[in-house]
Amino acid sequence: MSLVDDPARDDAYPLIRDERACIVTALRLGWWMADAYHHAQTAELADPADGRPAGAPAKLSNLTEMSGRRRMQMYLDGVEVALTQIAGLTRRDGPTPSTAASRSVPPDDCEALLLTLDDLNVEVLRWTMASNHRVGLAYRLGRSLADTVRHGDADQLVRRFGGRQIQLNRWLAELASVLPPYSAAVVRRSLAAWASAVARAAVGDPAEASLPELARELRNQGELWRGVLTGGLHPRDLLDEEDYAVVARNLIIRDRKLVVQAARGIFWPVLVPLLAVLFVVVGVSALAAAGSPVTRAAVALLGLGAGLAAIWRTVSGPALAVAGEVNRPLLESELTVRMAVRVDRPLAVARSAGRARRQRRPDDAPRSKSVARPTRADLP
Repeated sequence: MSLVDDPARDDAYPLIRDERACIVTALRLGWWMADAYHHAQTAELADPADGRPAGAPAKLSNLTEMSGRRRMQMYLDGVEVALTQIAGLTRRDGPTPSTAASRSVPPDDCEALLLTLDDLNVEVLRWTMASNHRVGLAYRLGRSLADTVRHGDADQLVRRFGGRQIQLNRWLAELASVLPPYSAAVVRRSLAAWASAVARAAVGDPAEASLPELARELRNQGELWRGVLTGGLHPRDLLDEEDYAVVARNLIIRDRKLVVQAARGIFWPVLVPLLAVLFVVVGVSALAAAGSPVTRAAVALLGLGAGLAAIWRTVSGPALAVAGEVNRPLLESELTVRMAVRVDRPLAVARSAGRARRQRRPDDAPRSKSVARPTRADLP
């Protein structure tokens, strides 16, 4: 069956050749645009020497050694590549947004560059939303996530998690079916954990990491979120034997509770009437059987066994089918919880630093070498 004839396809969204690849590319594009705008705000772009040494370098230059002007060109190149890929995947005809205006701005005119980048962002947003609603949401999600995890001070951290994660959660929920497996659910849980940690730190909760400690680790957390959402990091690869043991234990506990609840639910309305009828039939058959008491007891046991087997076949078939359907989402839920815990490693690092700071004794505090160590009081 072709994609055009697929009855399960949602006609509200135009046909995309590879929807997941298109959504991931749009998310990367949004993150890339946010990084480009931040780079234009903070980097030195008017370097006349272009950041290059007079002679040949001792080794090939790395990304961190690239001049601010060249890195801006790299961002604009990445935007053009992503737009071309999205246009091909969405089968969109016509011109794509152009980076020509941003490239033509003189390097020393930072204000003009920021204005052209913002115009480009608006044009890309309009173009992606018109091409496909989900593609536009993915672009907005990537851009907003990049701004959320941007390195900043504690006050900025509180403002970023002061409600923005609610909208991010909505976008993640809508894009969950077209993002890589587990990624949307894992990032949503991680976002909730970070929002809760920031809220508790903002009110001075002594059991939580401080805002500066959270701010230091937020960028590392953002890199993990981007890797998970774009498919570069499968969150299941972070699990080890201990995680699977925890998942198995929790699943067995939840299964046991479900079995107990199901047994209570069917005992009186289903099992009790069937067992009553079975015992009546077995009793009548045993009394009506001819022969010695041993023969009658054998008839009763055979009838009881056959009746119990019939009841088991009647009840176990639907019960096992329902258990199989219920166990799958339970397993997915437990795996998601453990994967979110592993993805939240930067948050765990920040909390560890907070615990170490709170438990540090006064004698462990760093001192200047020119200051004498405190001594015991000289008592008579």
